[in-house]
Order: sequence, then structure tokens, then C-alpha cells
Amino acid sequence: MRPLKKNDKIVIIVAVVILIFAGVGVAMYQSPQPTTNLNSNIPSEKSYDVIWTLQNGTLNTISEFAGKKTPYQGTVRISEDNVKSITFNLSWTDDRMTFMKRMGLDSLTLEVSMPDGIYYFTETSTSAQITGAGTISHTIIKDIIPPDTPIEAADEEDAQVKLEDQSYFDDSWTDKDISINVSVQIGELRILKKLRDQGNDFELKITYQFYDGVLKEDTNINTGDDFGISPEDPWAEQEVPPYISMIINTGCGRYV
Repeated sequence: MRPLKKNDKIVIIVAVVILIFAGVGVAMYQSPQPTTNLNSNIPSEKSYDVIWTLQNGTLNTISEFAGKKTPYQGTVRISEDNVKSITFNLSWTDDRMTFMKRMGLDSLTLEVSMPDGIYYFTETSTSAQITGAGTISHTIIKDIIPPDTPIEAADEEDAQVKLEDQSYFDDSWTDKDISINVSVQIGELRILKKLRDQGNDFELKITYQFYDGVLKEDTNINTGDDFGISPEDPWAEQEVPPYISMIINTGCGRYV
């Protein structure tokens, strides 16, 4: 084995010293703590989807009398928002018929006007022979589709406030007067019987459908915490100590 030259000995000694300091540095090395996020105290907003379901509602039955000189006139109100449709079912029985209950049949007319002045109808039907029963059924449909845009809010309570404040509800029919008129046309032609027939009792049933909104938090939104580090690599988050880099850069690594 050839003896080492003086310069080689000096290089080896320097390398050993550097390795000793490097070992001490590695033992004492601590990963730098992440910088505190100045915005960490600011609450992040969550996203809430608005789920709409179609619900059914019913108003109290109207039991009244429609006279030949005094038609029935009244109003009803619906308290819900986002009303999609309203169905009016009018029924009656003619109590005065002649000639084997085939003559003198009365006709009733139902008139409805919605509070927005856009939707209304007038429909007439005649009592049936023998039974004297009569019916009118009509549905007013308002083709509304509530928006499904998600709501950004700090919490569910805040989202509920935004849901009620923003344009998620159609209230053009809400708690407003719906005008109803029921009139009768006497079918009896003979004067005496016509004078005796003053009109008809009737029943009016009103049902409706409306959209009800429910909030649901969207938990599928990416939080942004994934930086592409594979959880299977335990060294992925560790940093190379600066002392190791120093050894490599000085070229002394070839003597180790």
C-alpha cells in the first residue's frame, strides 16, 4: 500500500472534521416550523346546496250558497311561497228538478282570479240529470323552477338567512287575496217554479302544491390541503439538512 501524501492527509483530516460537525448538526437539526397563516382567524365559508321538494297543502272547505240574485263572492289566501299549482273543486246538487228530474237543471259558474292578475279562469257546468249533481274542477299551474345555486355562508344559520333574503322564493301569490265568485243560472223555465228556486248550496275544496327548500352542506368540495404528497412515502415531507448539502457541495463525499 502506497503511503499517503501530505496533501492527501490534510484533505482526509478536513473531511473527518467536517463529518463530525455534520453529524452533530444532523442530530441537532429541527425542521423549520410552517409560517403561521395570518388569515387563520378568519372563518372560511362553506357551500350549501338547496334541495327542493314538492309539498301538498289544503285550505278549509268553503260551504256556501250561491243565489240567483246574490252570487257568492269571497277570497282565500295561501301562506306558502313558491306555489306551483292550485286546484279548485266545486260540487253541488240541484234540489229542484222537474219532469222525472230531467228538466229545470241549474248551471253554476266558477270564476277565480289570482292576486297577480295574470292567472284567472271562468268555467260553467250544468247539473246532471236524475242525480242533480254538478262539478267543476280546474287547476291553475304556475311553471316555476326554484334556483338551485349553492349558497356560500359561514354556517347553516347564516345560509338560512341568505336563503330567505335572496331571490330563491316566488311570493307573488303568498298571503295575497285570491278572488272567488260562484254564480248560478236557474234552469227552470216555468215562472212559479223559477220563483221558488233561489239557487244552490255548494262546496269548494282548494288544494295546492308548493316547493319547500332545505339546505344541505356540500362536503365534496376540495379543501386545498392536498399538495400531491404520496401518503405511502414517509420521507416525502422531510427536508434535506443543510449540512449534508454542504458536504456534497465541497466534494468531500467521495472520501466517505
